[in-house]
Amino acid sequence: MDIKEIREKVKNKLSLKRYKHTLGVEKIAVILAKRNNYDEKKVRIAALLHDYMKEEKIDKLKEICKDIKEVKGYEKLIEILHGFAAGIILSKEFKIKDIEIEEAIKYHTIGKENMSILDKIIYISDAIEEGRNYPGVDIIRKKTYENIDEGIIEEVKRKINYLNARNGVIHENTLKMLKDLEKRR
Repeated sequence: MDIKEIREKVKNKLSLKRYKHTLGVEKIAVILAKRNNYDEKKVRIAALLHDYMKEEKIDKLKEICKDIKEVKGYEKLIEILHGFAAGIILSKEFKIKDIEIEEAIKYHTIGKENMSILDKIIYISDAIEEGRNYPGVDIIRKKTYENIDEGIIEEVKRKINYLNARNGVIHENTLKMLKDLEKRR
């Protein structure tokens, strides 16, 4: 399946707002791919499919993700489930059998230790695409364009503060990712 076909299938599945977000993620991901000498086609595929399952019913997501260890204890959080579900359905719905693309989609909201450059690009592109407007996003964008790891560190710290202030749930992978990136500085 080529990029045009993927884009059309995504457009038909998502709401207009979510589709616009997806195109925004694709745009930033391509910029970051060029800055980091990474495969533009892989970046486009992962960006276009990262939220493919975001608007699915929670029960369907739970069923798809029932055997995933990172989901245990987080089953009520569509924010986590949708990425894993999209990664799982890649080969069935899109005939894509690329573990790197699958991993980038699965971990685009929670991150993980030892992230690949594709993982990093999709993770941070989702957080800083042009439609995102939250306190500090311009600083995170600037840092990301200078050094992708520094941008992610800044974004994760902001996310942790945000979730702590609202008694939100912070996935253990996110904390491990932050520790790993800070250790590699």
